[in-house]
Amino acid sequence: MKTSKWGKLHRLLASGLLGLTAILGSVFTVQANEAPAVPAISQWSISTLHEGEKYGIFPLAWYYDGTFQKPITADKYEALLNATAAKLDALGLKKRGASSAPSVAASQTITRDAVLHSLYNTLAQYELPEAFEIAKDKPIDYLQKKGIVNGTKNGLELEQPCTTEQAAVLASRLIAYTYDTAQGGAKGLMWKVTKGDNTLYLLGSIHLGIPEMYPMQKNIREAFQASDTLWVEANLVSRDQETLEYFTNSMTFSDGSMLKDHVSQETYEKLQKATAKLNLPSHAYDSVKPWAISTNLSLMTLLSSPDDMVQASTLGIDMYFLQSALLTGKPIHELEGMKLQADIFNNVSLEEQEKDLNEMLDTILNPTAETIDSAKEFNQWQQLWAKGDLDGFTQSFTKSQQYTETDSAKRLFGERDKNMAAKLAELLEKEGKSTTFVVIGAGHFVIKDMVIDQLKQKGYQVEFIK
Repeated sequence: MKTSKWGKLHRLLASGLLGLTAILGSVFTVQANEAPAVPAISQWSISTLHEGEKYGIFPLAWYYDGTFQKPITADKYEALLNATAAKLDALGLKKRGASSAPSVAASQTITRDAVLHSLYNTLAQYELPEAFEIAKDKPIDYLQKKGIVNGTKNGLELEQPCTTEQAAVLASRLIAYTYDTAQGGAKGLMWKVTKGDNTLYLLGSIHLGIPEMYPMQKNIREAFQASDTLWVEANLVSRDQETLEYFTNSMTFSDGSMLKDHVSQETYEKLQKATAKLNLPSHAYDSVKPWAISTNLSLMTLLSSPDDMVQASTLGIDMYFLQSALLTGKPIHELEGMKLQADIFNNVSLEEQEKDLNEMLDTILNPTAETIDSAKEFNQWQQLWAKGDLDGFTQSFTKSQQYTETDSAKRLFGERDKNMAAKLAELLEKEGKSTTFVVIGAGHFVIKDMVIDQLKQKGYQVEFIK
């Protein structure tokens, strides 16, 4: 059976390349020429919101609408409480009875006290294990004892209006506390590899995430915290301007020529039809190379809007840990780097690039059941990752030999895996004692004879963490 181009590309999202275009792909969207807005976030709330924004309890747009640090409105308050309750429902705890967010008049001032009591009641509606100790203290005392609310030099200021930012932080802390105390959270796909006093934690990544993948189970976060350094395929938050320019330049024609100078008129006209169907500017890709268009369009097919792309990229496993490393000052190292990954795409002949682009355009203009099934399959991978279902993920990812035997697959797997395994072996052979956290596309871990199997063949102790 012929494998759709979309199917090939969406596997990149779990194999470790397409994340780059997921992050940089917005250059080709409607917002390409708009200056990026600066989110209105207070310094004290950054670390909490880094976690909380992943839970799906509030949209990232709240950062930018000009009201994040103003008193929360009734509609946002209700939406936040309902989303928080839904997140807690996902733990599967038994409820004492039906509950709903309190009804608040649009003109009513919502205080910190009101928010805290509502969050407490949201938690108290469940039959909680003894570890929660919820019956021992009054609501505010309980939330303060558990670190969900922290005071200022003026105390808790309970009668002060609660800002949207404060409410989002409080709800995020409640979810984090509840999941950890109930021993819940996404299990992920993580291995522990040891040699003497050296330890590697290997976490399989999916570059585009969903809220169900957060919060991660405490053991994953603790492994990261205990590690001396973070290693990734490519540092997507690098501030190296030369590297960023190299990657973005590799996507475009630098000699003054345009796309239509390198592809047939039929291909170019087909692209115009596809951009119209996706509500993109007709000339959005005029200076862009075919490979970059194909990868970007695959994301546009997977996600319904540029905003969804930003949200999904933010929820990517690589991006989460890269941002965590920045926040904690943990050193970041690359196994490959953005230049190498750009070259993997860019070194494909223009003829092959155009062929791949045509397959992608046909998928967009004439979607089939296979296209829909591919989208469902990718979501299934995200769900299997959250459940920590290694067997299910492996079976789904490797079910077709086309994904290991095609020219595209050979560019993604094989030599890259040997090189990454060799670098990981160097870390294990270092003198002294070290703990390293490694995030690599999950596909490199589950395909036979790739990174995990190569480390086993080298004689290292490899254990999958359930």
